[in-house]
Amino acid sequence: MDDEVEIEVRTAGLNFRDVMYAMGLLPDEAVEDGFCGPTLGMEVAGIVTRVGPAVTELAPSDAVIAFAPASFANRVRTRSLAVARKPAHWSFAAAATVPTAFFTAYYALHELARLREGERVLIHGAAGGVGIAAIQLAKHLGAEIFATAGSDEKRDFVRLLGADHVFDSRSLGFADEVMRASGGGVDVVLNSLAGDAIARNLRLLRPFGRMLELGKRDFYENSRIGLRPLRNNISYFGIDADQLLAQRPDTARRVFIDLMALFADGSLQPLPHRTFDAADIATAFRHMQASHHIGKVVVTFAPDFDPLETPLVELPPIVRADATYVVTGGLSGFGLRTAWWLVRHGARHLALLSRRGAAATPEGETILEQFAAAGVSVVAPVCDIADEATVSGTLDWIEAHMPPVRGIVHAAMVIEDALLRDLERDQLHRVLAPKICGAWHLHQATLDRELDFFILNSSATTLFGNPGQAAYVAANMALEALATERRALGLPATCVGWGPIADVGYLARHERVLEALVGRMGGAALKADDALRGLESVLGSSRVNLGLIDLDWSTLGRFLPGAHAPKFSNLARTVARDRGHGETVQDLRRRLGALVGDALTQALTEIVRAEVAEILRIVPERIEPGASLLDMGMDSLMAVELATSIEARLDIQLSALALSGGPTIENVVERVIRLLHPAEQTAVTVGEAALEAQVIAMVEQHGGISAENAAEFSAQFSAEIGGAATPLPLTAGQRP
Repeated sequence: MDDEVEIEVRTAGLNFRDVMYAMGLLPDEAVEDGFCGPTLGMEVAGIVTRVGPAVTELAPSDAVIAFAPASFANRVRTRSLAVARKPAHWSFAAAATVPTAFFTAYYALHELARLREGERVLIHGAAGGVGIAAIQLAKHLGAEIFATAGSDEKRDFVRLLGADHVFDSRSLGFADEVMRASGGGVDVVLNSLAGDAIARNLRLLRPFGRMLELGKRDFYENSRIGLRPLRNNISYFGIDADQLLAQRPDTARRVFIDLMALFADGSLQPLPHRTFDAADIATAFRHMQASHHIGKVVVTFAPDFDPLETPLVELPPIVRADATYVVTGGLSGFGLRTAWWLVRHGARHLALLSRRGAAATPEGETILEQFAAAGVSVVAPVCDIADEATVSGTLDWIEAHMPPVRGIVHAAMVIEDALLRDLERDQLHRVLAPKICGAWHLHQATLDRELDFFILNSSATTLFGNPGQAAYVAANMALEALATERRALGLPATCVGWGPIADVGYLARHERVLEALVGRMGGAALKADDALRGLESVLGSSRVNLGLIDLDWSTLGRFLPGAHAPKFSNLARTVARDRGHGETVQDLRRRLGALVGDALTQALTEIVRAEVAEILRIVPERIEPGASLLDMGMDSLMAVELATSIEARLDIQLSALALSGGPTIENVVERVIRLLHPAEQTAVTVGEAALEAQVIAMVEQHGGISAENAAEFSAQFSAEIGGAATPLPLTAGQRP
């Protein structure tokens, strides 16, 4: 676009939104309407490298800060309205702390709440990026500041920043303490807490108060709060700065300019921060998820960092400048990317075979011109590789007009998704012919030629099966059999079962199919360049058939029953051992099934304690089963991770209610026992009753309920926690 700016990234800010989206806690609808869309990373600091023709206020070599989608990259492109010059005395790391945190705080407090001198503001999560920015702005505006933070260290830090009153964000008791300290409530609440805390915040607002909601989960979970708290001219604002940039660009630009003016006159300062190298970005995500940080987490990129252009693996001398390499399916998708990969390693003569040839598609001639511009001699003859005579004749022609053929890459494929029972003969032929017949004809036609490699592209679905692609799976299994046969004959052969490849080929054109495959296997889709680097590491090895796939074993096992076949038992045990478990789900359930009473409780306590220790990064021996996990530092994201890990470990469905309130290991173990032995549960335990009372108290906050609704709610709750209690005897307006 004419108003775009390209930036070489030096630093990128990590936000809580990135962590939640990466963990699957934010649906796509929560981010797809925003400026940055469904990507990770949204703010950078760096150097302008190019500008569009409509951009006049910026030029190449300018140091800038900006909002930009997919900003965990060495280069990004963004609209000029989202870019501002970096003050010369700021480091790039300091600059990356500014855009999201201060923009959000300024828009919330100044634009929406119209916070005025002398008013009272409650800032939750005050030791985080937005919280610190909000404290600076509130002080600038002359407000009295009430703040919460999650640890003694963070609360001490918030006091040093100038907050007038500081409280514990991990306890709902903050509401009573704020009410006492304020003598009647506050005018503005900047909220990042979820669940019960929302209702308590609303109670704290004085008439004409403003609730500024930064959280996302309660919106997309459609949490209920009731309208009664809004009766006193209370305003409720849902805030998403990312959406503001996309939907109200003029307002966003004005806010950005006004904000930078406050930095220019010294009213505001960049945030304290901790940096992580881009090569260690996973640690940065884990650090933020664990809420260990104060201020901002920043990812740094060295000037020469390039995640896609890592140093080439030196291949054995099998890619030669004086040889020809044949790639079937080489004019599109992964076959075309493989052809470029050969060029990068020194190939200068290519034959790209396809059924229609280069002239049949508008992009075909362009592809050939690109290879020619790179100094590559390339031909793209029409060749139906399912026809034996055509394949033999084509290879003879290539040998007569080009250097000797020394390598084959068979990447041609056709996909016809259908269940086995629904497959027709013609469909079966269209899938099998190019894969099986093509590979066999290439094999036969090159038996008297001296090849350095013979690469067959298979699929990871041959490892586990795929009900909707029976013909495709069968075709790839035939390739693996051919590779084994060639090795037995002393001929080169490498067959790679690729996992789903996202950025080129069939799956890049069919996003729903890609999402379904990734969803069934867990893990992530491969990128073509990463896949080819994997090929570099195995080409020329003694292994014949290999698989390259990013998968999550527990997810795969749920969707593909074949994953539990005996042939995978060693892999399953290896995965379990790597996680510190040492046994499969089946083995564990069998062992637990033989235990009763205290022995079962003790075994489950050790299992849950180990999971908690892994998440909190502390030794299990330090965790008391009866101690509150919240007091030990577990937040809502960690609780979700704990529930997920227990589900995967024991193959159960653990309700989120099991981790609500003030969870302990004892609470969790009680719930797990009920799930493992549902038939034995005949009454609500003391732990259930306490949990039930807590939820009923939450409902009370939102006004009276009818007797019918109270009974229905109680019955639903009892069913949810697995008990058999009778409905609570509530009547309209009655309080428990």
